[in-house]
Amino acid sequence: MQFRFPLTATRRAVALALASLAVAAPAPGAAADAQPSASRSLAPIVYDIPAGTLDQVLNAYAQRAGVMITIDGSLTAGASSQGLRGAYGVREGFAAILAGSGLAAQPQGGGYVLRRVPVGQTGVATLEAVTVSGAGVAPDSYVAQESRAGTKTDTSILETPQSISVVTRAQMEAQNAQSVTEVLRYVPGVAVETYGVDPKGFDWVMMRGFNAQATSDYKDGLRQAATGYTLFRSEPYALERVEVLRGPSSVLYGQGDAGGLINRVSKLPSATPQYETELEYGSFQRKQAAVDLTGPANESGTLLYRLVGVARDSNTQFTYPNGDRISDDRLFAAPSLTWAPSAATRFTLQTEFLHDRSGGTIGTVTVNGKPTDLRNGDPSFNRYDQKQKTIGYLFEHRFNDTVQVRQNLRYGRVDALLDNVLVVGLDPAGLTRSARRFDESMTALALDNQVQLDLRTGPLSHTLLTGLDFNRSSADVSRTMGPAPSLNPYDPVYGVDVPTPSTPLANYLERTHQTGLYLQDQIRFAERWVVTLGGRYDWYSQKTENRLLNDDTDQDGTRFSGRAGLNYVMPNGVAPYVSYAQSFLPNTGVSAPVNGSAPFAPSRARQWEAGVKYQPPGSDSLYTVAVFDIKKSNVLTNDLFNPGFQVASGEVQSRGVEVEGKFSLADGWDFTGSYTYVNAEITRANNATQGNRPALVPEHTASGWLNYTVRRSALAGLSLGVGARYVGSTYGDNDNTLKIAAHTLIDAGVSYAVDKHLTLSVNATNLFDKEYLATCSDLTDCYPGSRRSVIGRVKYRF
Repeated sequence: MQFRFPLTATRRAVALALASLAVAAPAPGAAADAQPSASRSLAPIVYDIPAGTLDQVLNAYAQRAGVMITIDGSLTAGASSQGLRGAYGVREGFAAILAGSGLAAQPQGGGYVLRRVPVGQTGVATLEAVTVSGAGVAPDSYVAQESRAGTKTDTSILETPQSISVVTRAQMEAQNAQSVTEVLRYVPGVAVETYGVDPKGFDWVMMRGFNAQATSDYKDGLRQAATGYTLFRSEPYALERVEVLRGPSSVLYGQGDAGGLINRVSKLPSATPQYETELEYGSFQRKQAAVDLTGPANESGTLLYRLVGVARDSNTQFTYPNGDRISDDRLFAAPSLTWAPSAATRFTLQTEFLHDRSGGTIGTVTVNGKPTDLRNGDPSFNRYDQKQKTIGYLFEHRFNDTVQVRQNLRYGRVDALLDNVLVVGLDPAGLTRSARRFDESMTALALDNQVQLDLRTGPLSHTLLTGLDFNRSSADVSRTMGPAPSLNPYDPVYGVDVPTPSTPLANYLERTHQTGLYLQDQIRFAERWVVTLGGRYDWYSQKTENRLLNDDTDQDGTRFSGRAGLNYVMPNGVAPYVSYAQSFLPNTGVSAPVNGSAPFAPSRARQWEAGVKYQPPGSDSLYTVAVFDIKKSNVLTNDLFNPGFQVASGEVQSRGVEVEGKFSLADGWDFTGSYTYVNAEITRANNATQGNRPALVPEHTASGWLNYTVRRSALAGLSLGVGARYVGSTYGDNDNTLKIAAHTLIDAGVSYAVDKHLTLSVNATNLFDKEYLATCSDLTDCYPGSRRSVIGRVKYRF
């Protein structure tokens, strides 16, 4: 497989990268490796903790080391740390982090407490050796302490004035999530699978009542562009975690819808050697093999590598009446390489190759709102084929305790081909059908430059972030249509010849550009208060060349977005907050040709949010409650004076409550649970839907997953998990004439660690095989929900 990117686009990407690196490149001798040379007193663990405030680094270190530490915020106020990279025992790790700070971590009870070192003593002398047993070590936590998604800095979730949920690798493993959609099933404020099963791999997502299918997609902090049926897909096995930032987020990320964003965080090279392979077999003839290999690439450990690969041969829950299956196959590889010449500098090169083949859009013949076993399409024609390639890097350098820079870049290409047969009518011969071919490709460039300053002005401590980002995409779309043989519903015949469609339906080239300049200041004062202020100015444009009509449509504009938040973090771990945030999203299309057509103004959204986050000191748990009020304006609605056209005068309001709790206990209990109430309403419209509930938005959702791992006794290594998901009733249309019933689904999992190398597991989703509808657009077009799926897995680490 080779990269064949357009030369002009490649030149632009390289020019932008070189220009930005010229500013960000470290000066010779600016930093030195701070790793101490003292001998280890304990079996070392390899750490890779980025620089940040001292309490952030200590908390991250304690979590990774599996110990508890109590911190008095007055001792760490305004203090920063270079982080920790390398192999350390518990004792040496604390000593390295606290070197020169006048502080020490002293043993107390079952953990540590941070204290000031008396004059004449050293931090190392106050520490005692701690014996760490390899047996019965607790698995990785369900609970994330911090996330960059909300601030683009290493900020604890307690100090972020907006709702954030993080699905960790440990939770994904316990639930054996097979897609990003499945990863999000237990996240509050998020409704998934709104169109049921989709082998094409589209993540049909609603967040706080707003469509986030195309606008919420981020990976490693960079937007993954999408247009039409062309979008970048993500392999969950290659992800370390998934971060969900709810509510308007344009101040840091530019254009996006009101519901928020989903940031997929890649597995990166690690200094800890780890070699893992797994085999899966399950329902619908699913067969999958995967590998994850990582470790040092040289003796000094300055080069690290990682290779993640997946191969899948699978069918889906759908079949044609003649017995032909609808496939869902994948080949995926993601090699990456990190160069870390010192503790202050890190450069990671990332590449990714993906090839998906599936049976395309699932068309189910529906009668009076009840799906039948008939399929609209034909196995000889229906298919979806996507090839995807990306290359990019993550760069960071810390000059000193005050200044650090980061630059992230990714360039990619997607080629997608969708063949589909649709039912378009009824005649004496049966169901009349039409063939469609969508042949689309897209290239996309995303670049984000950041400069972070950690400084003090009198009693105020600042984390000041300024950034300049670019997003460019170019999509080439060709869609054709043609006749297809009719289908006799009483005696259906499949495997027939379907002529290749040749009548043009659409043919256009679409280019989008966005450049954003943003500034954010996180101000800490009086030990407990955190004020977050941010502003951003965007320049955006979209040009569409309609090759059928020989007509061009241009849309461009500028937009300012802001955010303000206030947190108060109490000593007992309770952190109330309040925030205000804005977002915008360009509307596609043009108004009626009255006095000349004109592009629509972008939709705008604002959100008020207030809540309380609670993290008991020394515990591995996090509990949050949030209330929100979002209003989105300039929504497209019917033009009353020009039928067939639209105007940007609609409005939607969404208000609600979200509750989430996560914990991981040392005795083997892990839990994640949530409840969401969304009161969404179309508050302004020209099509008689004002006052109605938007389509696909459930009013109530709730979920909970409880897992128990036996730590001791003859059953040590056995893990049992069970989960429940409730999705309230929805409407399939904005007219609120098609009500979809609520449903509750049960999931379960069991695994057994035979030894430190071999783990066996079985997971089931929709355990009791409940039949339900995801939605209906009308009584002849309904989408069935996911049926029971059971997958067995053998994982071997060596």
